[in-house]
Amino acid sequence: MSSAAYTRGTKAASVWKRLSRVYYDSDNRFATWADRKNIPASIGKSAVPFSVLILLTLTIVAGFAIGTVIIIVAAFVYMVRHIQLSALNALDTTSSNSSCAAGGQFRSGNDGDGFYSGPDDITVTASRLDREDDD
Repeated sequence: MSSAAYTRGTKAASVWKRLSRVYYDSDNRFATWADRKNIPASIGKSAVPFSVLILLTLTIVAGFAIGTVIIIVAAFVYMVRHIQLSALNALDTTSSNSSCAAGGQFRSGNDGDGFYSGPDDITVTASRLDREDDD
């Protein structure tokens, strides 16, 4: 039996065996320390599980903190990009609909591109304002 799954299983079992050995060894050391200091053994026995619980809690809190920072940075980048795009759209809108002194708009009309008065409707005749008639 030399499959990859079997190899991973034996590695996982050896890691679990090593971790459990460290856990029980440190648990016995704390219990011995509590016995030498005339402290109840339950306090010595609870030191290792309590420290493991605190370590897991700190890991979860750090994960949430890192996730929050990532979300805040992403939101900031999104807002900046949105502001850039809206400014670009506003610039395009302003350049295509800029008004002249007579109240017209620069747009494409019946006589080509230029300043026209009146609405931008094909059924309504709008006169071109920037045409210089020599009549």
